[in-house]
Amino acid sequence: MELILNRSHSLSSVPREEWDSGFKGNSGMRHDVLKMVEDSGINALENFYLTFQDASTGETIARANLYKVEMDFSTMDKKIPLEARAAIKEWYPQFMSFQLLECGLFTMVGEGLELREPRRLQQVLKRLVSEMESICQERGIDFFLIRDVPTGKYQHFSQALIPLGFRPVPGFANAAIDIHWSSLDEYLASLNSKDRYKLKTSLQFKERYQIECEVLGDYAELSPVLTKLWRNVNQAAGEYNREQLDERFFNECAQSLKGRSEIILFKHQGNPIAFMINIIGDDDYIMLDWGVDYEFEHYRTANLYRAASVLSLDSAIQHGKKRMELGITNYTPKLLLGARVQPLAYFIRHAHDPEATNTLARLMAANIEQPEVPGEDGAELVRFEQRIRRDQDELGDHDIFQKVERQHKFTALKLAGIYGLYPEFKTAQRSSIQFDDQHQVVLIGTNSYLGLATHPSVVEAARRAIDLYGTGCSGSPLLNGTLDIHKRLESELAHFVGKEAAVLCSTGYQANLTAISALCAHDDLIIMDARNHRSLFDGAKLSGADVTLYRHADMAHLRRVLERNASRRKLIVTDSVFSMEGTIAPVDAICDLAAEFGARLYVDESHALGVLGPGGRGVCETLGVLDRVDLVMGTFSKSLAALGGFIAGSRKVIDFIKHNGSGHIFSASLPPPVVETVRAALRVIQDEPERRADLLRKAAYMAEGLRDMGYQAEYHGAPIVPVVLGNYTLALAAYKRFMHAGVYVNPVGPPAVPDERSGFRTSYMANHEWADLERALGVFKSFRDRLAH
Repeated sequence: MELILNRSHSLSSVPREEWDSGFKGNSGMRHDVLKMVEDSGINALENFYLTFQDASTGETIARANLYKVEMDFSTMDKKIPLEARAAIKEWYPQFMSFQLLECGLFTMVGEGLELREPRRLQQVLKRLVSEMESICQERGIDFFLIRDVPTGKYQHFSQALIPLGFRPVPGFANAAIDIHWSSLDEYLASLNSKDRYKLKTSLQFKERYQIECEVLGDYAELSPVLTKLWRNVNQAAGEYNREQLDERFFNECAQSLKGRSEIILFKHQGNPIAFMINIIGDDDYIMLDWGVDYEFEHYRTANLYRAASVLSLDSAIQHGKKRMELGITNYTPKLLLGARVQPLAYFIRHAHDPEATNTLARLMAANIEQPEVPGEDGAELVRFEQRIRRDQDELGDHDIFQKVERQHKFTALKLAGIYGLYPEFKTAQRSSIQFDDQHQVVLIGTNSYLGLATHPSVVEAARRAIDLYGTGCSGSPLLNGTLDIHKRLESELAHFVGKEAAVLCSTGYQANLTAISALCAHDDLIIMDARNHRSLFDGAKLSGADVTLYRHADMAHLRRVLERNASRRKLIVTDSVFSMEGTIAPVDAICDLAAEFGARLYVDESHALGVLGPGGRGVCETLGVLDRVDLVMGTFSKSLAALGGFIAGSRKVIDFIKHNGSGHIFSASLPPPVVETVRAALRVIQDEPERRADLLRKAAYMAEGLRDMGYQAEYHGAPIVPVVLGNYTLALAAYKRFMHAGVYVNPVGPPAVPDERSGFRTSYMANHEWADLERALGVFKSFRDRLAH
């Protein structure tokens, strides 16, 4: 049986009888209600009214209400503070804003598709989707959405829509009351005494606060004040909102729905202070929206929303309605009235990109908060949400790639247009660098602290190594991968940090995994600073040992941990300079505690080596404790201008790691040019101490300049200066704006730092040009109104 589909852009061209005949569903689908929404011009909707006729009989069997609307999904993300969202929107006006074609009701909850013959749902849905695809292509619409599908219809909708590329989403649950009382008194008598007292007390607004109340069917002249009161509520809502009601809407509602709408108006000394606007349906009564004057002195104690809800129910009972719709969000007062919360589903699809479909579906699911409801209603909500989340997965629970499909953090950033990770540089890392679009950018996000990657003697050493040894070693250091220069470098590193021996690893990350996993095992205890680098945590995890954390640089807490574990074999592990914060560990105090409690100490000097200490040997040298630290780890990818890492300690311990450290034994040796680069860099570190002084002077200068502008920029005596912005999404958006303005910074967020510590990790080089640093400060100054605190 074929269907004939008719599309209209205005209900003015669709007779009321033709639209309404034979349908008796949600009152929001009535001709007069939809026409009111259309004529009000709310949100500049573009409307599409569809009727589906049986080709053989000419009978209308289904109708659908569609509308094109711009939706700002950033308002759904509760993790983005209002100030951060405002800043991002200023820079990227289209951030998380998409054109949607929705099938639903814009101003209330309810299905936007109704059928007179439910058995033909599959056929109608396929035809509906085909028409939505055509409209999206014609109008350049991003997504289309089918809203408010109840649990009883979910299975049929999902069978039709998921194969067509849709993904289900747990929608906002709807609160409703089935009315079976003949009066408000009978309703109140049905409640428990506690709830009855609360609701009856809310109706004492006249006696307690001299507030008058009236129910008005003719309220057009109040449109200006209703708009003002509604905007108070809308602006105060720190959550999802999309309707933008105005005077035209309230006026149109009053004029077009005479006898079908009313307001419950509260006045104090003759001035309107709150209202609830409701629609009177055939069988239902709909609480549409409300507004209030928050400046009213008794606003909180009068509890006018509760009173308006009770009076709305009273009006619904008086009108003989079977059901009162209370809508979505703000569930607590609705549950007090005895409303049932009913789960609903949405079906979302991008016009042409399946990954965007999956991303937005998961983003919506993560941010549409379901109410906490006691009893069976709450259990049904949970079951329905779990079912929908399972249906979002193309891959089953047995598939290891399911987690890949479920992640949406970075695909959401791409969808939002602020993803900027993995940038491509076109030149060596100097004071300024060149990007692929040829513009020069000041680089204040590099770990090349001493700027040795471009030092002539270092570069020449790498060239000579290639000429003599080739580009690689093609083997493990245990077997055929060791060259004479590897031995020399190990000896030179051990001597540099005052230890008997050292062992090389292919990366700094691998050095930490290798040493910790070789030395520690089941029943051992590793005690870690809570802000240690991820590689230290991963090494501890790989070892199988127990792990206990102490608060960052908190020696009193470390002492308590050691006291509780006095009899255990234990290794204290700490960074010396913490990579995100630039804070410096009190290694001298840690040495004292380690000696007192018989613990061994492992210090990661990655961000201090070459930078701190009289000879550039790090924090341990600065504090005079090199001889008291059992193991020193360092990396070559910071000040030493290359790649790789090492661990230095007693000859016996290092020999043990060489023969038991999997990351050393089962990896190829460092390439010859890398080895000779490190050896040359070590010589520069010892021959040119002024580089360290220049570096720290520039880092301190930048930190002071940033703080003077109002930025939260901390300086602890290392080349790392974090700039805390308080939100990772804001940091990523600002990072892209800074790049466009000519400054590169590193955006940081979870898990590297807590979200409230998200921001920029700025870091400096000895060879930064002062003019470039001034240019960077100028860019920070231009953004301080949005970013400084």
